[in-house]
Amino acid sequence: MSITKNKQIKELEEILKKKLSNDSLASRFIERIGEGKITRDENPKSHLCTYFTAYDSKAKQVFIGHHKKSGLWLFNGGHIDEGETLKETLIREIGEEWGLDGNDFEIKPPALLTITKIDNPTKQPCNFHYDLWHFLSVEKNIFKPVEAKLLEEFYEAGWKTLEEARNLIKDKNTL
Repeated sequence: MSITKNKQIKELEEILKKKLSNDSLASRFIERIGEGKITRDENPKSHLCTYFTAYDSKAKQVFIGHHKKSGLWLFNGGHIDEGETLKETLIREIGEEWGLDGNDFEIKPPALLTITKIDNPTKQPCNFHYDLWHFLSVEKNIFKPVEAKLLEEFYEAGWKTLEEARNLIKDKNTL
């Protein structure tokens, strides 16, 4: 195991043990990390991912999109790459999906864990995503993702009230 890999696994285990110790899924995540091969390149069938959800608490709205690959309404997210820390993944993914500098956001430890069963063999080789969820507080009127970046992965994306989002979302983990 490389030094970089040790750093990646150590960081994830520390987050899961300290920050999410009361979460019933944390032990399953720790077990999965212990198995190794936690990235999509190492294990296309079962790997770790992160979601980052922009929300405006004053407007009571969330930023969500209709994802091209899954066909579902989802929040932004992506796969953790080999050797990346969780924060590095978020910074990279924010740049890739929103066209924004991830360093401009306050990135806190994940607030939620989910394990998503994937059943979309024609578009995705994965069977399971081990998802770490981050919630990014933004002001709706200031938050300006690059539309061209959004359209690479989403048919459409935008602000929705919580009720609108609940009506669009079909995936129970996203809900």
